[in-house]
Amino acid sequence: MDLEVAVAALKDVSAAVEVWRAANTARGLPPTAQRAQRVVEKLQAVDASVVVVGRTGSRVTAVALAEPGGADDGSGEVVPGCGHVSMVFVQPDLWGQGLGSTLMAGLHANTDRLDWVRTSLWTRESNERAQRLYLKCGYRPTGRAAALRAGDPIVQLERQWRAPNEPHLRSQPTYTGPLVLITASP
Repeated sequence: MDLEVAVAALKDVSAAVEVWRAANTARGLPPTAQRAQRVVEKLQAVDASVVVVGRTGSRVTAVALAEPGGADDGSGEVVPGCGHVSMVFVQPDLWGQGLGSTLMAGLHANTDRLDWVRTSLWTRESNERAQRLYLKCGYRPTGRAAALRAGDPIVQLERQWRAPNEPHLRSQPTYTGPLVLITASP
């Protein structure tokens, strides 16, 4: 199956929220209306550095968001050079087809222009599918763990892009326009 990944447009927000809602419901975590509104706000926020959607045909089937990383697990000041992946969701009827890897590749390609040296993320300890995806995409456990308000254990993973003092080497000038990847999954 082909997945086209592109920078999200405002018109994609509603469909992206539906992907998020379906994925959470399929995992037994149906979201509240308040949480759904918070997701809409995050997807529309000007500080949301990169929001990408994946499409199969004309249907939005995946969404990912990366934003500036903040001190104190996001509640503090922005940490220069650090990004945080806060959303990665694929439509449940397409799970297990490699679309998450394509989505993450599109997200990472679009964060390159931000000159981050590392990105981090948190995921539920019980979400083995997500952890396999993140490991495949170069993320490694940091050893940090915490719990969500409801008590669910979560673990942090991080991907180091380069050493903080290493210059960002690009083989081509930085492209700041929208990126479109068309990749056939196996």
